[in-house]
Amino acid sequence: MPTNTLRVMWFVPPAIAVAASWQEAPCLRLESSTTQSSDEQYQKLCDGAVDAVVTSIDNVLHWNQRHGPKDFVVVAQIETTTPLQLIGSSNLLTPSDLVGAKILVDAPENGFVIALRALLQQAGIGNEDYSLTPVGGVRERFAALTEGQGDATLLGPPFDTMALQRGFSHIATIQDVFVNFPGQGLVIRKSVSHANEALKTWIHMLRASLNTLPNDTAKLIGSLESLGLPPEAVTALINTFPSTLMPSRDGIELLIGQRALLGLAGANVKYEQVVDCSFLQ
Repeated sequence: MPTNTLRVMWFVPPAIAVAASWQEAPCLRLESSTTQSSDEQYQKLCDGAVDAVVTSIDNVLHWNQRHGPKDFVVVAQIETTTPLQLIGSSNLLTPSDLVGAKILVDAPENGFVIALRALLQQAGIGNEDYSLTPVGGVRERFAALTEGQGDATLLGPPFDTMALQRGFSHIATIQDVFVNFPGQGLVIRKSVSHANEALKTWIHMLRASLNTLPNDTAKLIGSLESLGLPPEAVTALINTFPSTLMPSRDGIELLIGQRALLGLAGANVKYEQVVDCSFLQ
């Protein structure tokens, strides 16, 4: 039987992908790689170096506005939400304390930073009141924060807990402000991926893994721990394990609304323009 290769790039292995790896798939070879930034993911997709990426769904809204292929779509949502805390220096206790702050981000115009900017906007803090410094993904942001390269950043498990243990301060939680904030999506280039049989096979395997919890919770915890993930990250991945791969309409419309609030490109698109449900049928 011929083997098809699928190249996927992510920041951290999604829990549902780990569960899917338990299945026998002699016709599929999955090649995964870890990224350091969403800009790297964008470039790899444009170059055809990867077939799909797991990333913030907001990236699709921005990538389709950039000079390039403009054919990025979300084909699945692989977590219910992405837990994000705004963490900063010990003297920063509320969003209003970030006036004049240097905030460390992955990219200044797309991804999780849009939720952060919307949170600050709602707190009465405008773009001119702080600066954004791109340093990369969550690992890179944690390292840069602890090295004193900035005043605050968004962090997820376990890096948020690790920062708090080092004396940094919790300023806000994205989910407390935006309850429908969606988890990461599986993103492809629509024009080049529909003939990709490996992608279809893998998404079928992801769908078959939706019922992993609660019966196989212990097995999944063990698998995640075997990857070297600390307890906080394992717990977060378990807690955000999806019950469906269908991208959340409420979540994506929230992201579009955040762009509208900030006056950013991508605020005029519709759910149907950024989501391709055909792989889930």
